[in-house]
Amino acid sequence: MSGRPLVEIYCDGSAEVGYGHIRRCRTLATQLDRDGVDVSIFGLSDEARRLLPEQKRTGHLASVQIFDSPHNINDLLIAAQLRGQITVALDWFGEVSPDVNIAVYPHCEVRGIKKVYIGFEYILLREEIVLRRKLPATNNAKCVLVVLGGGDLLNQGHELSRRLCEQGLEVTLVQGPFAKNRGAGDGYRVLINPTNLPQLLASCDWAVTNGGGCLFEAMCMRKAAYVFPQTEAEDSIARFAKTQGAILGVGSANLRAFSYPELGAVAERGSKLVDGIGVSRVSSIIRGLI
Repeated sequence: MSGRPLVEIYCDGSAEVGYGHIRRCRTLATQLDRDGVDVSIFGLSDEARRLLPEQKRTGHLASVQIFDSPHNINDLLIAAQLRGQITVALDWFGEVSPDVNIAVYPHCEVRGIKKVYIGFEYILLREEIVLRRKLPATNNAKCVLVVLGGGDLLNQGHELSRRLCEQGLEVTLVQGPFAKNRGAGDGYRVLINPTNLPQLLASCDWAVTNGGGCLFEAMCMRKAAYVFPQTEAEDSIARFAKTQGAILGVGSANLRAFSYPELGAVAERGSKLVDGIGVSRVSSIIRGLI
């Protein structure tokens, strides 16, 4: 044993739920390690386990167990609490309450036995995104990045990319690890699960995203985003951001080319909602429970 407290993270990722849970849990694990905590991270499904490095169990009881999945964690929460472990859930709206519940948006009642935290200030973003937050904005409006999460659940990426190309825009379609339709682009570039997504986002003029992690990354980096939600939860987040003037639009009807002043105004409002330091806040909350 290192003498440092032990925290275990359990997260899900699949074609159905996307890659965002895995990505943000890896971000949280990195921050906790920097803050003096030993962390093990485990997949809750076969698909998630294939995307995570293999972890060996230490045989020691973790002080805190963290869960990040939209389903199937009721029994895990109960078992951990019976062992006397502190439970933390991220965006959990199920029947069993964790000790602490941290939610970006209250899609339903957010319940926690000890404490509840709600707000965009708890969005978990990887360092590669946050470091690019201060880069200067581009000075035109033609380069568009289309990235609809890890799975493009509704299979919209190619259709939207073609529509944008027809308007004379320069389009790059990024397809994540769970995307099914991996055909070649017709007048636009297609990249499959690129390792340099933060750089691609930094170099575009604006983005077309889903309503989850990709949207938050764009907002943090001061990139105006047009949103095509892939789930009801993402639609709720997108509608809220639209009321704040922080995105360009939601859904198919109003997708178009935008002017540079339009993009700049939306990007500035989006960056005020997502400040990039949520992972430090969440790490502090968890360390306070140990």
